[in-house]
Amino acid sequence: MYGRHVDGGREPKIRSWTRRRAPARTTRRLRRAAAELREADRRNRVAVNLVASETRLSPLARLPLSTDFYNRYFLGEDGGFRGGLRVRHIETELATDSLRRLTGARHVNTRPISGMSAMTLVIAALGGAPGDTVISIGAESGGHYATREIVQRLGYRPVTVGFRAGRVDQEGLDHALGHGGVGLVYLDLQHSLDLLDVAAVVEVVRRHGPGIRVHVDCSHTLGLVLGGAVPHPLVAGADSMGGSTHKTFPGPHKGVVFTDDDEIDARLRDAQWRLISSHHYAETLALGLAAAEFEVFGAAYASAVLDNARLLAEALDRRGFEVVRSDGTATRTHQVWLRAGDADRTGRLAARLDARGIRVQDLRRLPGVPGPVIRLGTNEVTFEGAGAQSMELLAEAFTYALRTGAGSGPTAADVRRSFGRPYFHPEFEAAPHEAVDRLRAPALPTS
Repeated sequence: MYGRHVDGGREPKIRSWTRRRAPARTTRRLRRAAAELREADRRNRVAVNLVASETRLSPLARLPLSTDFYNRYFLGEDGGFRGGLRVRHIETELATDSLRRLTGARHVNTRPISGMSAMTLVIAALGGAPGDTVISIGAESGGHYATREIVQRLGYRPVTVGFRAGRVDQEGLDHALGHGGVGLVYLDLQHSLDLLDVAAVVEVVRRHGPGIRVHVDCSHTLGLVLGGAVPHPLVAGADSMGGSTHKTFPGPHKGVVFTDDDEIDARLRDAQWRLISSHHYAETLALGLAAAEFEVFGAAYASAVLDNARLLAEALDRRGFEVVRSDGTATRTHQVWLRAGDADRTGRLAARLDARGIRVQDLRRLPGVPGPVIRLGTNEVTFEGAGAQSMELLAEAFTYALRTGAGSGPTAADVRRSFGRPYFHPEFEAAPHEAVDRLRAPALPTS
């Protein structure tokens, strides 16, 4: 024990670790790691990213992630944490009001920290009594891979239904509902070329009673919904909707839930205190800035995302690529699916494109598609200003990468030169901290 004389009256020597210098090897590793991060970040910033589940933040929305607020809690006016209070209005007013206007929803919940966090919150709050049934779309039909297990881990009975060409298997849904004890129908699509017909599902559910909630996880299409380019789940009759904010919505890694129902809002707020502690304050501030920008640019952006997806599919098809179709149509969303042969051939194509600075996602399988497939998304490149010419250049880059390797054909730099004006405020790129100064709340009163 320290502080007592032992071993003949001598106190043990306590090492002062705070005074030790870092070993030279550790210092070298840290310097190398920092250099690698800078170089990888430089490459990512000039790359052209076609990953459907990713996006890029605008310079303004990116700003909070490099501030001290990244380390602060904010649990409300009476939460006891004062470090985030001076900019609280960016969450409580700017984010909430912008998202409320964009969705038309009465209640906006920005506490989830991701799409899966939002999923967990919704299922826990709306799943019903322990042992009740929660119905979702099967992973083999495009539903999220984790939904079924999350339902089970939360103490509910999971039942899945199929999905094809925009419609849930209505006979299977009606059969599952007919057994009774259903608390929630959770509609989530991770992989889909089609838009979900929410109204058709709601019609079936309502025949089995008003107490069954319908939630739409529109993580992949949230930006298209908020931009008015695709049908709105709440207008179609869903009780709530939400998901992640970093796919077609150009925001940070966060989650949101929207509803017009007071009881659902109360249930969500009750459950969130037991499921979410820190809601990642800096990311929430970033979400507020992204939502405010989206009110200006969102409608034009969402329309352009769909146009670019169709144009890219057509350009690839003209060049002889096997573009996957659903019910005769290449895409009705931001996603384009492409088959390039076996796993080795598909992997080589993805690697050759990466060497040109063009990022794609090659997957082992997708619903209804045998063998490996490349899933593309036009959301991020559109946000940065890509248009029709950009889609032609990308298709040409695919052609060269498939046939001749990495040494010829258009590169990311060529594609970027074709970009027009982005769908955000680019002027904040030069002096981002001045931007947040204009958004700060007045100083807090001293009394």
